[in-house]
Amino acid sequence: MRLPAPPAALRVARALTAFSQQDVADLARVKRRYISLAETSESMFNLNLILVDFYVGRGIEFLGHAAIGEEVLSAGAKWRAPGAATDSSEERSRFQAEDIGISFPAARALLNKTQNAIAKETGLSVATVKALERGDHWAAPSQTMQEYYERNHVEFLGWSDAATKRFYGVGVRWLRSLPTGL
Repeated sequence: MRLPAPPAALRVARALTAFSQQDVADLARVKRRYISLAETSESMFNLNLILVDFYVGRGIEFLGHAAIGEEVLSAGAKWRAPGAATDSSEERSRFQAEDIGISFPAARALLNKTQNAIAKETGLSVATVKALERGDHWAAPSQTMQEYYERNHVEFLGWSDAATKRFYGVGVRWLRSLPTGL
């Protein structure tokens, strides 16, 4: 996943290089009108932000480390969680709590695969994959699914509250190491 540059940043970049829109179009091998659109239109960018606001308003926290023009590292999402397990129960009640600390549907969404594909790749039946995604828990199949996702660079997130036996901050992200110094 790549983070797009805002139109203003594209205009600044072109100004710094002293290229005309036609120069950029020729060098980048795109139509000149696309350069103009990219430098003035925020329609898709705004749609993205509308969706981000929609999910954030519902308690989702987006994750990742990004630089313009670079791959987003450790991209993912999780439920927003209280700051610490020691927060009061009143504080914790304002956050989404889950009965299960691992979200197999979120992991599958990160990989962008179907339940059939997951079943085939794990050796589990489709019915078992569906059941695990619904929250059923069987030790061996759950372990198989978790190990499959972890081999595919998915990191499961969240922490448990011993008092309520609930989980906070449940989500997933790509497991990627950041370069030293970031």
